[in-house]
Amino acid sequence: MSAFANASAAQRRAADPGASVWVSANAGSGKTRVLVDRVARLLLAGARPHTILCLTFTKAAAAEMRARLGLRLGRWTAMDDAALAADLADLLGPEARIDASLRVAARRLFAATLDAPGGMRVQTIHSFCESLLRRFPIEAGVGVGFAIADETETQALLAGARDALLAAAAEDVLLGAALAEAVRRRDAAQLDEVFETLAQDRRKLRRLLAAHGGDGEAAIAALAARLAVDPEAEPETLAAAFVAALPRAAMTRAAAALERGGNEDRGRADTMRAVLAAADPVDALAAWLGVFLTGTGTLRKRLATKGALAADPDLAETLLAEAKRCLALHDAQLRLAQFRASAAMTRLGTRLIALYDAAKRRQALLDYDDLIARAQALLADEAAAWVRFRLDGGIDHILVDEAQDTSDEQWRIVDALSEEFFAGEGARGVATRTLFAVGDEKQSIFSFQGADREAFGRARDAVAARVVEAGQEFRAVDLDYSFRSTPTVLAAVDRLFAGAAARAGVAAAPTQHRAVHADR
Repeated sequence: MSAFANASAAQRRAADPGASVWVSANAGSGKTRVLVDRVARLLLAGARPHTILCLTFTKAAAAEMRARLGLRLGRWTAMDDAALAADLADLLGPEARIDASLRVAARRLFAATLDAPGGMRVQTIHSFCESLLRRFPIEAGVGVGFAIADETETQALLAGARDALLAAAAEDVLLGAALAEAVRRRDAAQLDEVFETLAQDRRKLRRLLAAHGGDGEAAIAALAARLAVDPEAEPETLAAAFVAALPRAAMTRAAAALERGGNEDRGRADTMRAVLAAADPVDALAAWLGVFLTGTGTLRKRLATKGALAADPDLAETLLAEAKRCLALHDAQLRLAQFRASAAMTRLGTRLIALYDAAKRRQALLDYDDLIARAQALLADEAAAWVRFRLDGGIDHILVDEAQDTSDEQWRIVDALSEEFFAGEGARGVATRTLFAVGDEKQSIFSFQGADREAFGRARDAVAARVVEAGQEFRAVDLDYSFRSTPTVLAAVDRLFAGAAARAGVAAAPTQHRAVHADR
């Protein structure tokens, strides 16, 4: 079988409407065609247009899919029998029976999609969530006439929240200390970068707060426990405790032994004596740590030469014991610094989000994150189970495009929408209700709108388990043929990413690309 025939067969397996399918598709493998083919086959199999929900990642992708589907269905209305039969055979496979009734059904689909209540639902995930909230505003706890904040409005609201936070810091002791910590670490000239970071990472901060009941101080306390630090500790406290416990007599003997070694040993001895003789050894602590630790905070491989070790049989043990004490201090300093920085950012971020959300409420605005969060909460709320019931009465098939850029929060919306798909025959007795997803983890837009490359694999495994548990068919299909590139280019890509170091963060396994046009 030719490469083209193999690629076409894989596409038809992915488009089969009788199974839930997860497609891992390389760039140039025809995934948009598979999406359109699957919708066309669902319609030919009797699915009503308004029961098919296609979720894409961008408005451009949604528009392209609608255009391609409309073009195909429109062509079918004008084709003669022979041409239509050939097109249907290409879509359904050579074994399909193309009879007169199927051709008639195909010709009627264009009008059927135009007449469907609400039309074909090809939407971005945010557009779908907006329509859901407008349909159930009371249940979702949003104003009936809410508007969507665009990027310019969002930035203006965040800037206003930042100014309000800076003003509040003059009166709020904890907030003022957090601001001082941020300034100390970055200097005042870079304070804008602090707020830019908080604005960009507000999705992560919201997830952190949600995990602790919306309480920023509880999140900070949990972090302190995890890092095993005293939240009230100061760096100076750690240093003073370390210096107070210096084994001065042992270190004096060690310095004397080092003095009898080589130049490297004598340099260590001079540093140790200077610190021990300092009026305030805390001020010279960095020099002391430098005797025992490298610049990266690891134990030095050699603390003394043979000449010095010969001068004192206990020297090696003495120096190693102090080196371990230095290492413990360094670790404690790092953990405390991490805690203080994170606590400061959490306090600033918590207040920034509160001020930002209040500004949105005053203007009856929702941003894109709100659309996802509110829709997810609506579908997860047990008190609004009837909302899910009413939605279940209108969706039989869900298709998710660009699945590698779908965040965990967005997947939870898809899970809620498809929950009844795999719980028997559902509200209307539809025998097979399906979930289809297509994506390529290698194309994940890292962190954009909360995207997580690893979420692609987690979602695939979860969907597979649900489908199989319900006794339905699940298929994982790889589209590794490329219609776009040449064998030499594709082989070079695969060879480059065969190594784990090059592949880290891009793909979980070595890539495999095959050229349809193998002679080019």
